[in-house]
Amino acid sequence: MQRTRRATLGLVGGMAMGALSGCLAPGGNGSGDGGTETRTHPSPGTAPGTETDDGATDTETEDGGTETATDDETPTDTPDGLPGDLDRVDTPPYEIEDIECDFDNSGEGDRDPLYLCANMPAEPSLSFEQASTRGTLFADEGLRTGSNDNGDQLYATLLTDADDIERLEDNSGDAYSLAADTDFGSHAVLVVQTGWGSGSILPHLKRIEETADGIHAFGCYTQPCVYTSDFTARSTVARFEHPDALDSGVVSLTVDPSTRYNVATGEDVVTVDRSE
Repeated sequence: MQRTRRATLGLVGGMAMGALSGCLAPGGNGSGDGGTETRTHPSPGTAPGTETDDGATDTETEDGGTETATDDETPTDTPDGLPGDLDRVDTPPYEIEDIECDFDNSGEGDRDPLYLCANMPAEPSLSFEQASTRGTLFADEGLRTGSNDNGDQLYATLLTDADDIERLEDNSGDAYSLAADTDFGSHAVLVVQTGWGSGSILPHLKRIEETADGIHAFGCYTQPCVYTSDFTARSTVARFEHPDALDSGVVSLTVDPSTRYNVATGEDVVTVDRSE
């Protein structure tokens, strides 16, 4: 096992390494086995007029109800599918403390793997559950091994009908089961894929916010101190309560303390070029 106390700034295999201080542990071959995690988020609420760190605000309507408006909402989409005021790569709109791993004698670090999400607002959010896994997950779409697996790639899509489950490969893992067991009468599924690199660095969602015509999901990459040396795509499935409208979706993922990626569900696989 190779240990790294401080990784150099840059990207290796599609993950931001400036925040990745850790050591390598043996990993799989990216076939979708192992590496699952399941987290459940209750449905939180915010008081009217409360502004979150990344621009979410609840405002009171004339009939006494509330509606949610965010800085990421706009009636006009850009050609790449993102809202007009949202760039492909931007800076996380909340404070992040860049925490290095402090290894003890056993080789374990004490850093929270979700430290990139620590100060991210968790509400307002639809109620959702998520499960993550190594591998590409889809049968004929999304990230595909061998297509272009040397850069930073993202893919996001919505599953809104029971027939959509046929788009997934049945590997009997937690991520597949979470999607397959969905009651599409009341819930829908968001699938987020990132690539390429260690299967330990997974997309994690902290909130799924309702917008005028769909959802905007916010999350981050997990950043464990000890990570596997495999080279694979990473997939996260989130089952969420169906909002009033679900015509589109946007996913914003913080990948290091100074960088956030944004992708829309109507796009194909997106490759991010950070060489400039």
